[in-house]
Amino acid sequence: MSEPEKFGHRLRAARTRAGLSQDELARRVGSSKGYISELETAPDSRPSAELVLKLATETGTTVEYLLRGDSPVAEADRAFFRSYQGLEPDTKLKLKAILDVLKDNK
Repeated sequence: MSEPEKFGHRLRAARTRAGLSQDELARRVGSSKGYISELETAPDSRPSAELVLKLATETGTTVEYLLRGDSPVAEADRAFFRSYQGLEPDTKLKLKAILDVLKDNK
């Protein structure tokens, strides 16, 4: 399987895990359903770096997963942490309190 085909398979897997149709993903990233389909199936598709970043963000994964196939679980954790870093301090405190409650319930 060539590298572009692997990208297409990973994109489809990430989109499916995110519960998105090709049409919905296309709308979210400012593309067409046809182009999303092409990215998932055509081995010679070459999306821009900007589009790969948008695809990763909208599917809840990372660029590294889409391009290299790094573990989607570890990548999802990294994506969550990047999202966490951009939160306001009071929101971070609330999330920490929730995490503490969840850990105590084990």
